[in-house]
Amino acid sequence: MIIRTSTTIKTSPERLWPLLTNSEMSTPGCFCLGVPKPVECRLPDGEGDVGALRQCVSDRGVVNQEITTWQQPEQLRFEMVNTDHDWSPCVESITEQFDLEDISNGTRITRTTTLRAKGYFRPLKELGFYFGLKRVHYFVFKNWRIQMEK
Repeated sequence: MIIRTSTTIKTSPERLWPLLTNSEMSTPGCFCLGVPKPVECRLPDGEGDVGALRQCVSDRGVVNQEITTWQQPEQLRFEMVNTDHDWSPCVESITEQFDLEDISNGTRITRTTTLRAKGYFRPLKELGFYFGLKRVHYFVFKNWRIQMEK
């Protein structure tokens, strides 16, 4: 299953890029039905490149991700390595990609999440993940927009 969300943020790709690996989500947001609220993303080793670890921290746990594409400031791609979230037994794989495009009024950023659920009722699980992850996409973009357009 693929979840794709795009928005425009009034800043350059070069200014926006650092938030993809180092940002805090401080804007209030409504999360329910077990959807984790993002708190921050970070590079625990401090450096970003192919093979580096990226962490997505939420109020319910951490997702550890390995960076597979690092084309600053145009594309970042990573895959889930492991997580301590309660939903981990239901997920076979998660791959995420951010594409940044310089346009006349800022940066068009597109986030694409590819998720494969496992076990019984896989299509129903993926439908639930679709709505939860779409909410996460919008929340993260809202936080980044506020940070960049101050």
